[in-house]
Order: sequence, then structure tokens, then C-alpha cells
Amino acid sequence: MRIVAEHYVGETRAAVVDGDRALELHLERWSEKDRRAIRGEVYRARIKTIDKGLNGAFCDIGRGPDGFLPFGKAGLPEGLHQGGAIGVQIAREQFQDKGPTLALFEVDDGDAPEIVVPAPPIAERLSMMFDAPIKSPNEADFDLDGEFDAALEPVVPISGGGKLIIEPVTALTAIDVDAAGRQNQGHGPKLALDLNKAAAREAGRQIRLRGIGGVIAIDFLPLKKKADQNALDQAVRGAFKRDPAKIDIAPPSRFAIVELARQRLSRALHELCWERFGVETVETRALAALRHLEREGRANRTARLALRCGAEVHAWLDADTIGWRKAMKSRLGDRFTLEPGDGLEPRAYDVRPL
Repeated sequence: MRIVAEHYVGETRAAVVDGDRALELHLERWSEKDRRAIRGEVYRARIKTIDKGLNGAFCDIGRGPDGFLPFGKAGLPEGLHQGGAIGVQIAREQFQDKGPTLALFEVDDGDAPEIVVPAPPIAERLSMMFDAPIKSPNEADFDLDGEFDAALEPVVPISGGGKLIIEPVTALTAIDVDAAGRQNQGHGPKLALDLNKAAAREAGRQIRLRGIGGVIAIDFLPLKKKADQNALDQAVRGAFKRDPAKIDIAPPSRFAIVELARQRLSRALHELCWERFGVETVETRALAALRHLEREGRANRTARLALRCGAEVHAWLDADTIGWRKAMKSRLGDRFTLEPGDGLEPRAYDVRPL
């Protein structure tokens, strides 16, 4: 096991790698530094509202939306009151319009809201979590960027033929199992069972890899025999055996649809990178442009380069809210410019020699 990480201008990309396969992918962006609470961090929070109906309290932690502290079966802890200070730890990060979920954590008295124990950078967090060394992509001989690109593709090939089609929507993530390209390997019930087993393994890998949480529905090929249905159920459960997140799996329905709920600890990769299905955010495109510029600058250490960007990406980079220019100069020197990309699509970019 090892952590493969690259510190780009604007973001850090990291993967948990076992052998030659990535198990998890993680992003940490400069734009969110000190603005977003990270799982494991400890805060001295201020109680804003106690909600008896929800058996919990909404707390101001000093960054991002208010967190929710569930009281559990014991109910309201003694001594807690609206406006009071309380120690909490981030149990689940915020996602969509939902604030983080909190857990009680003992802290010293002091000002509130205030962070008490900040999280280390993402690569260090993963290294401690998995007790694994940190390697660069070159040291690990690992295509980190290629893994990220593949993990945002909706279609995933299945070993031996067939494919998964992964589509996140508002309420859940739907995964369809398609037999295309596998028809010549057996037929009928045997084809369906073999494909379903392989699809279950790949679906389990992709769900963890992409950080998908919440409700997930997997539409397998129909199975008529009870024994085959039981075999599929075992294959699905086996696919998540090593997943560190808590998972509840329902038996396959009569239509061969398996529903499961995976503990949501942080955002999925697509929630970080997309503004809607398959459409990358302006920030995602802008950071891709910076990676392209940095790669070109490293490949030719004497060339002067122009980063040409469409209107939306140019506006984001020109505002420079993350301090990318200073950081890029420290890496490449003063030999690049940012220019409007006349004729380019709003979120397109290219790098040209000056």
C-alpha cells in the first residue's frame, strides 16, 4: 500500500494505491483552504439552536455552514444551552446544501467558534490513515492524472466484456450493467451470472474509488434461479468487504436491482469537479489549464509560454483568488503569460510558445 500524490498549483491530487490499482482518489483545493471543515478536525463551536424535534443542535464552527450535532439516545447532554461553547469533531463533511455532522469532543475552554485541531494536508492524512508511504507519480510509476480522468467517465469497461454506466443524480447514484461485448462468452443464465459477478466487483471498486456515498442502485442482468440470485448477493457483499465506509446492502429485487446505502464521509469526486452531470466547473477547467501550463514549462525549461483561455476560464484565472501566479512563478520563473483565447470556447484553453 502507498499514497501517490502530486502537489499542483491550485490543488493536491492523491490516490490510495494497492499494487497497481487505485483504491481511492482524493482532491484538496487551495480555494477551500480555511473555508471548509475537514473530517477529523476539532473545533470549539458555539451552539446556535437546540432542536428537540431532531434531537440535536446546530452549531457555528467558524467556517462554512453550521454543523449538526446529534444527541443520540442519551438526549441533550447536561450543561449544554443555546449560545454556549462546546467541543466537537467533524464526523462527516458538508455536501450539497447540508452542513457537516459533528460528534462531541472534549476541548479546553477558550474563544468560540475556533478551530482547535486542524487537519494535516491530504497526502499526510491518508499516509497516517493507511500507514503507507507517500510517493510522487514518477517514483511510483503511476499515472495519477489518468486515474482521475477515468474516474470521471460515466462508462467503465468490465473485465472480460460488458460495461458499467454510472450516473449520479440528485437522490441517488444509478449504475447500469450492460452486456455489450460479452455475448460471445457463454449464453443465457451462465452469461448473466458471470457478468453480474464481474460487474459487482467493478462496481464496488468504482464506488470506493470515486467516493460515492448515499443511496446507490445497481441494475444487474435478471437472474431466474434462486441459487444465482443468492450468488449475486454474495458477490455484491464481497465487493465491499474491504471498504472502510459503513455499507447497508438490500437483497436483489425481483428485477435484479440491488440497493445499498454507503456512509457518506466527504464529497464524491464528481461533486468536487462537476457543476452538473458530465459538465466540469470553471474552477476544474482552470486548474486543468494550470496543470497543462506547468507540464509544458517543465518539459521545456527555457521556453516562454502563453496560456490562452476562453472567457470563463480566463476570468477565473485573471481574478487570481488563490494566488496561482506567484506559485507558478516560483516553479517556472517569469516566463509565462495569461492571455484571452480569442476564438476558444468559454471553458477551453491551450498553451503556446511565445
